[in-house]
Amino acid sequence: MEIYISIIGAIVAILVAIIGAVLANRNMLILQSRKLKEEHYIAYIEALHYLISNNNDEAIKQYVLMRDKLFLMASEEVIKELLQFEHNGVGKSQEVHDKYLTNLIKAIRVDLKLKNNQLPILYFKR
Repeated sequence: MEIYISIIGAIVAILVAIIGAVLANRNMLILQSRKLKEEHYIAYIEALHYLISNNNDEAIKQYVLMRDKLFLMASEEVIKELLQFEHNGVGKSQEVHDKYLTNLIKAIRVDLKLKNNQLPILYFKR
């Protein structure tokens, strides 16, 4: 009888260790993915800011590269808001531009699991 209790205890310990390792690995992958998304979003915002400040060929190339990289990492909602921003906000009045930019930033914040409570209309300063 004692041998059965020892075997069951060992099996339970092994199962707990395996489950713990799987859950820790899963959490690590989630955190790495979030960090990678965050880096891509920051690079995109930097490229967008640089494009607004310096509308030259180099700035356009950098923006397009960061935008295209973003398509690999961003959520579907962020991609939709990005396209809306480009089609409906760029080249329009400051008010319209800022509305679409704010929607894009809100979608990015949702994807990064940040809160948007009371977020005002956003704009870039030159």
